[in-house]
Amino acid sequence: MRLNDETLKSLLSGEYAKIKPKQAFRYLYSSEELLRFKAAEALGILAKSNARNYILRLFWLLSDESGAYCIGAPLAIAEIGRNNPDIFQSFKLKFLYLLENEEVERSYVVYGIFRNSEIYKGTEAKTLLEKMASKFRDQKFLAYSAMAIWKLGGEVSWILERISKVQIYDGKDFVELDGRGLRELIERELFYP
Repeated sequence: MRLNDETLKSLLSGEYAKIKPKQAFRYLYSSEELLRFKAAEALGILAKSNARNYILRLFWLLSDESGAYCIGAPLAIAEIGRNNPDIFQSFKLKFLYLLENEEVERSYVVYGIFRNSEIYKGTEAKTLLEKMASKFRDQKFLAYSAMAIWKLGGEVSWILERISKVQIYDGKDFVELDGRGLRELIERELFYP
């Protein structure tokens, strides 16, 4: 089923109130990464009244064996959690340990930890992220790990040294950075409120 252009325009412009949750949900499967991020942000706003059920459904979609695996589910779980921290508290460890699932887009999980860093302070999140960042080479995973670890009060120089070139979502669009550029973003807090 093809979604109409109005839905796409509303997603890209951030006019999420014009979208129905069902329409945003479909874009979590998009082949365009920007649309996955925008759909997740939309769901974070639109799913307020039924946040717990949406989070449960998204976790289920990550383990769906029918082939309907939802690549953008971690992003949506994180955004719904960010807008509903009381509800997300009971899911925060389950979400954190998605990092150990090889089938999940781990960079999206790390991004979600970054977005919910206040909830993860005082947990084992920083230690787990540092351990995984020392093993992984994926540039996007490392970039989002540096952002999350920094927000959790950790040292990130050793990660930034390993970043040569990466495209990351900055809350509006994708930006291309090297380790130095990411350091500037982190130090000046030029990403997200």
